Amino acid sequence: MAAATSRGGVEQGNDFLGFTAFSKSGEKNTPKRKRMNRNKKKNWKKHIDVKDVEEFMDDVRLQERTVGGLLAERPNENLFFVDTKKNKKGRKLKKRTRPLKIDLILQPDSKVPPPKDILSHQVPNAKKLKRKREREEKLETKGILPRTDRLLLAQQDKPSSTHKDEPNNNPTRGFYDLWAEKNPLDSAFEGKEQWYLEQTKKGRVKRPERLNKKPSVLPAVEVAAPGASYNPSYESHQDLLLKAHEVEVKKLKEEKKLERQLKCSTRDKAPTEETRLRELCEGLVEESEEEDNGPGAKDEEQKATSLPRRERKTERQRKKEKEAKVLRTRQEAEKTERLRRQGLFQLKSIQTSLKSRQDELLRRKKLREQKRKAKALQPKRLGRLKYQEPDVDVLLSEELTESLRKLKPEGSVTKDRFKSFQKRNLIEPRERAKFKRKLKVKYVEKRAFREISA
Repeated sequence: MAAATSRGGVEQGNDFLGFTAFSKSGEKNTPKRKRMNRNKKKNWKKHIDVKDVEEFMDDVRLQERTVGGLLAERPNENLFFVDTKKNKKGRKLKKRTRPLKIDLILQPDSKVPPPKDILSHQVPNAKKLKRKREREEKLETKGILPRTDRLLLAQQDKPSSTHKDEPNNNPTRGFYDLWAEKNPLDSAFEGKEQWYLEQTKKGRVKRPERLNKKPSVLPAVEVAAPGASYNPSYESHQDLLLKAHEVEVKKLKEEKKLERQLKCSTRDKAPTEETRLRELCEGLVEESEEEDNGPGAKDEEQKATSLPRRERKTERQRKKEKEAKVLRTRQEAEKTERLRRQGLFQLKSIQTSLKSRQDELLRRKKLREQKRKAKALQPKRLGRLKYQEPDVDVLLSEELTESLRKLKPEGSVTKDRFKSFQKRNLIEPRERAKFKRKLKVKYVEKRAFREISA
């Protein structure tokens, strides 16, 4: 059947044979019916549209699966019912909860229950724990608690022994010597082991031994002699003058010794042109003498230096040499054995020699110790040049000022500090460079000042 549309046409309907109303109406833009030969079996499914037939058959099969037959053939009593139940006002209808289909699929279909897993219900050491629990219950009835419970109760009953320090802002607090041997603040730690105090971080950390050793015996800063003060006493000033005099005498002796070694003793022994020429021609004269000898002398020397021919030894000579060798070895063995026996009577002399050797070693050890101590007092090298002791800063009696108002600053604090560091060998590489830069800057400034003033 075909239904009418709003345009006055006929709506295309599904026909069993595939023919429509447009196929006969002759309207434009309508597909023409294909002409084919229908008397052959191969064209039946090829040129015929059976889609509506397949949809109809699918619908019929769906009704048979779900309802059990066609709905058009079933009576009305099976399709409809009359609801005569009256619902109370304000009462909500309970929704019927049904399990999902996927949950039903996952449920087991077998009626045989799964085997029981015995291992999942077992407890490790179950018998031992059961016996322990029974023993604890038996002791608890007698009034005896287990050890863990007894320790907990004892810890609760134990009074807290925490020591609270007295606040510093208490005005009534007594005074005490901070550097004294007995400190009242350490009274709470008396009688306790050092290990306990270290672990609880209540005791003081032990001072390392290396901090108790002084790096040098020399003082950190050298103190000037009392005679070098602005207004020294007569005795101290004379002592300082004596030290400066000894230093100058020593320098003068060294200069005289050097001059004496370099100076010629007499005028006769002074070098002349003849002696210088003789020294220059010393090697040439020997070569000329060798040339004057000629080739004949060389042949004689070669004959004299030629090796003598080796004479062959006889059997008798070899036999005598062998006997002499055996006799020599036997005599040496007898001599060593005799010396070994005589060594028993030389115990006293051996002991005295050992004692003298030990005394000598002890003397050398003491001497080395003294040298090491003396070397510790001496400065070490900071560069290529040796350290020279500075001159003694001393003023003569005429140079001393009558009034302190006429005094002028002398010396340099930087140089004095550098000298003390250098002697004690405590200066680090960075500090050395810093001191050297300061000294260099001061030297340049002084030199520039002198040039400008000149």
